[in-house]
Amino acid sequence: MTKTQTRRAVLRTGTAAAAMLAAPPFLRLATAATPIKIGIPTVITGGYAILGQQTMRTCKLVEKTIGRSVLGRPVAFEYRDTQGNPADCVRKCQELVERDGINLIAGVIVSSEARAIMPKLAEWKAFFISHGNGDGLLTTKEFLVPNFFRANTSAPMGARTLALYLKDAPEKNFVALGSDYAWGRSSVGAFEEQIKAVGKNLTDKIFTPVGNKDYSTYIAKVIQSGAQGCYIALQGDEARSFYSQATQYELPKRIQLFTEIVAQADIRTLGKDSIGMLGSSRYAFTYDTPENKKFTEAFLAEYKEIPDWTDGEMYQALQILFASIEKADSTEADKLVPAMENLEVTSVKGPVLMRQCDHQGENQGFVVRVAASDKYAEPIPEIVKIYPRQAITPDCLSTGYKAAG
Repeated sequence: MTKTQTRRAVLRTGTAAAAMLAAPPFLRLATAATPIKIGIPTVITGGYAILGQQTMRTCKLVEKTIGRSVLGRPVAFEYRDTQGNPADCVRKCQELVERDGINLIAGVIVSSEARAIMPKLAEWKAFFISHGNGDGLLTTKEFLVPNFFRANTSAPMGARTLALYLKDAPEKNFVALGSDYAWGRSSVGAFEEQIKAVGKNLTDKIFTPVGNKDYSTYIAKVIQSGAQGCYIALQGDEARSFYSQATQYELPKRIQLFTEIVAQADIRTLGKDSIGMLGSSRYAFTYDTPENKKFTEAFLAEYKEIPDWTDGEMYQALQILFASIEKADSTEADKLVPAMENLEVTSVKGPVLMRQCDHQGENQGFVVRVAASDKYAEPIPEIVKIYPRQAITPDCLSTGYKAAG
């Protein structure tokens, strides 16, 4: 294939991905063509089940609307429950590959699960694209393997985005609270590094057990810290428990809350108390672009609910995967790897470049502030700043930003 042909294929795929939800009904009919199957080993039950539910609903929306847009074939998803357990994730992935003949993997929720399956990808001849694994180490020399790509914003990228915005904020001293596992520690560590780089102080780091339900003692520590801002790295049931208890202690009135991921599910838990919350956002449904409008409209029509960050990141990862399949004219891992390296796709989050050097997707950085809405029954994240992808993506094979100063 010539360079011109390759470029045409990528452009054609980008157009198809952007327009998939706008296609007329007669183009969406199921066909007899062999489907492209994608394995989704995700958290269906357990503390992060809300993230797994979001992942699956986005996949089902794509399966319903995409028609024959990928190599003229329909797309089908196979779901497996990992319960957030790395060993179970390895076992479920192996079943997908060896028993079901599925070599494309996406939808993994927990970073420790991603760490567990990455060393097995070459043996399985499988290809894994991350839509939400935030642990910065996954794209460093220590863990990176050829058949793994991360399309999503990582924890260092989210922390970098927020720290750049807070450089001119009135708050000087911060305290951080995170879940005691790979993503939580990666987020807090990245925030500490980045907030110090802009001349602010992190006075304390508080880590809570995975699956924790009672945050009263930790909230008391935050209040007693005397800090003006609290950085939060919690997701799933942990986040909902924390925010629910935070409202009881009137924490949002005592200290400015910041978070690496502003999630609509957490906004819903806080209700009006979420108004004013500030943080970076992996995906904001309020991003005003044609690609995102089409996705958001289709999502609202299907589910009568605002898409959350997981929905947007999952949709973007699938767009990128489909573009690489079209470019490679194959679903085989050894052909997808070179096809995805340096691939650029305009997605629901804007332009994304899949770097060749470490397989990290360069994403724009969004800072949002939660505000009341006349259009929706719940508060929504309004974008207050967008940083270019080059400013928030770490140095190659790193979690740091030496090249950026």
